[in-house]
Amino acid sequence: MNQTIKMQFILFSLALFFAASAGSAWALTASNTQIINNATLSYDDGTGTKTASASVTVTVALIPSAPVVAPGPPQTTPYTGPGTPLTNTFTVTAAANGPDTYDITSAISGTPTNTSGAAANIPVPASVTLGATVTLTGSTTTAIIVPSDGLSNASVNGIELGSTVVIGTETRTVASVTDNAAGTSTINLSAVLTTAPGAGILVAEQETVQVVVTSGTITAAGTDITVAKEITVTSTTSPNPAVTSGTVTDTYTSGLATLTKYVRNTSTASGSGTSITYGGNTYYLANVTARPGETLEYLLVANNSGTGTVSSSTINDALPTTFVSLRSGMYPSARDVTYDNNGTVTYLTSAAADDEATYAAPTLTVNIGAGATSALGGTIASGVTVRVLYQATVNP
Repeated sequence: MNQTIKMQFILFSLALFFAASAGSAWALTASNTQIINNATLSYDDGTGTKTASASVTVTVALIPSAPVVAPGPPQTTPYTGPGTPLTNTFTVTAAANGPDTYDITSAISGTPTNTSGAAANIPVPASVTLGATVTLTGSTTTAIIVPSDGLSNASVNGIELGSTVVIGTETRTVASVTDNAAGTSTINLSAVLTTAPGAGILVAEQETVQVVVTSGTITAAGTDITVAKEITVTSTTSPNPAVTSGTVTDTYTSGLATLTKYVRNTSTASGSGTSITYGGNTYYLANVTARPGETLEYLLVANNSGTGTVSSSTINDALPTTFVSLRSGMYPSARDVTYDNNGTVTYLTSAAADDEATYAAPTLTVNIGAGATSALGGTIASGVTVRVLYQATVNP
């Protein structure tokens, strides 16, 4: 390579370097910054020294940039029917060198499980305007010095009292703004930063966006519904840079309760086949025999094998009163019903309105689960078992 070509190559490389450096420096200059150049002419017109001055102002333009979008935590709630809602949050943080407006859309990501018709509804708000500026030398841990934006209106580049801003990696609330039309302005923070920022640090406004997600209709009870969603945030300034967030996966749990009824003959043991032991006694699903005058004890077992709770839980057991009669006072404290809520045992009467059990022939009604009352059934959490026992005599 001869010296002329070599020198041209070096100059070309330096030109690229300075062009790239200038671009980087420009990106760290806040939009709306007033670049004012003053020039003075000094001359002697024969009568003495005179001066003339001239100035020009250049306003730094906005360089639009896709913001930083961070999804909030996943949510979980019991499925309570088609369209069960959950609210997700996303934080949107400015990344441009000045204020810009961003449109926000939401969408389901991938295929939801165990549901049809799940939806991510219109974000609130559907657009945000985020302020942004850049620090200058002289900032402290609470007073952030930034270029003025040409206006004196208690807002500097869209940042004002109450704004949430991110400076470096720290998030703070703006306590006040000392705003000047020219020169510098000061953003005062409500809490101190760990260290004072140097020059060229972005002061980025941040807002929280909410998206309401609805579950759709469950496909298989007892199994979770999962719905993932995301938002896309697009600058309204050409060339309209955009970013799509990471996903948030919500879970709708689903309860699935089963009821099994067993019986034993307390007078003369009988029965075979599938059985269960409770309280030292064996109860059967079938093959139990009894004579007139003998006593049967029924064991009702309700279990929630699903992933979520079930609510309004009530057992109604219709006695065949042509053949049997409910026995009273067969349990401690002369009560009529044993109620075992996941290991916590209480004894109930069959009278109306005094506790969870009521007998209005031919039906024994027991409101079961957490929070059950004499009027309302309660909730049964996933994995919880509730047992009800009562006795009846075979009619002569």
